Amino acid sequence: MKLQQVPKGLIFDLDGTLADTLPQLALAAKLSCEAAGLKAPTVDEAKTYVGNGVKLLLTRAIAGRRDAEPEDVDPALLARVRELFNRYYSEGLPDNYSVYPGVKTGLAFFKEQGIKLGVCTNKPQMFAVPLLKYMGLFSCFDFVLGGEVLQERKPDPKPVLYVAQKLKVSPDECAMAGDSENDVFAGQRAGMSTVFFTYGYFSADPDTIDPDHIFNDFSALTALIKQLQQR
Repeated sequence: MKLQQVPKGLIFDLDGTLADTLPQLALAAKLSCEAAGLKAPTVDEAKTYVGNGVKLLLTRAIAGRRDAEPEDVDPALLARVRELFNRYYSEGLPDNYSVYPGVKTGLAFFKEQGIKLGVCTNKPQMFAVPLLKYMGLFSCFDFVLGGEVLQERKPDPKPVLYVAQKLKVSPDECAMAGDSENDVFAGQRAGMSTVFFTYGYFSADPDTIDPDHIFNDFSALTALIKQLQQR
C-alpha cells in the first residue's frame, strides 16, 4: 500500500540502505578466510553474499557460492572463521564505509517532524550499534534492532513488527525501507508500506518483489514525505 499520508514510523535497513558498508564487510571476510587458510572472496563475490547475516555471509565465503547453507560446511571451521571475523570486523568498523547522499539530512528532517525512526538489520547487534555511532547516525534513531537478538530475521516479519512495537507505532502507520527483497518481503508480511532503494546491493529487478515505492536515491523518500505534508 502506497503512502497516502505522513507515516508515524519509518524503519530502515542498514547495509546498502543507510550506508555502503561492502568494503569493510568484504575486507573482514577476506582477512578471516585467509587467516583460516581458505580462498578469500573477491569484493564482487562478497556483494552477492551479504544481506542474510554474518553466519550466511561466512558460510557462502567458505563454500564459495551464494546458495550454500550452514549445514554444507564444517561447523568447527565455520565457528573458527566467525571468531576471526568478529575480531577483524570489530577492528575495522571505524573505516571503509560511506553514508549515502541525503541520508543524514533526511533522517534529521524526519526526526524534526516527529516521525519515529528505527533500524532493523540482519547485521549482528554487536556491530550495528557501534557502526551507527561511528557514522554519526545512532542518535537519529529511537530503536535499533540488529540480527541475532531475535531468533527470526528478515524476511520474516517478526523483527520489523518488534521494532514497530518498540516505536509504539502500529504496522499500518509504518513503512519499511531497504535495498533488498528481505526488507520488502518483511515489510509486506508485517502489513507495512514498503520502500525499495535501487542503489544498494540487490541485483534483481525490483519490480519482481513489488514494493510500494521505488527510489533511486534517499532524498526521493524525503521529497515524498514533504509532499505528503502538503495534503
